[in-house]
Amino acid sequence: MMSLRKRTVAFTLVEVMVAVAVLGLSAAGSLRLFALSARSLEAVRSGRENLDLSRTLWIRAVAGDLDERGRNEEYEWETGRFDFPGQNDVPEGFFCKTLIVYPKRSTSRLQGEKREKVVIYIPDFKIKKGRTQ
Repeated sequence: MMSLRKRTVAFTLVEVMVAVAVLGLSAAGSLRLFALSARSLEAVRSGRENLDLSRTLWIRAVAGDLDERGRNEEYEWETGRFDFPGQNDVPEGFFCKTLIVYPKRSTSRLQGEKREKVVIYIPDFKIKKGRTQ
């Protein structure tokens, strides 16, 4: 006679441990991707803010509305004249101003840490307007 025992389907402990390990690896990988995407998004956001700031300061400098040195809540700037080093006989009208923008110093930074800066070269339109060509 045949035994009428029912077979139960069950997972062994090894199979469950392998499944949990695979799930853990995939979760760790997805967290890593999330962290990378968040960091990239912050870099893009910071770049856009810097671009907007540069455009605003460039427009103010061209309009002559920007002081030689200044400070805001978020940044500091200074302007100067750029004379193309290494060229003694620069034709008239080929001078420009430099606008150097520094991010505001944070209190958490070390004193010796180098600050990032953005240098913008602005054509000197007052000189260009006087040209007859």
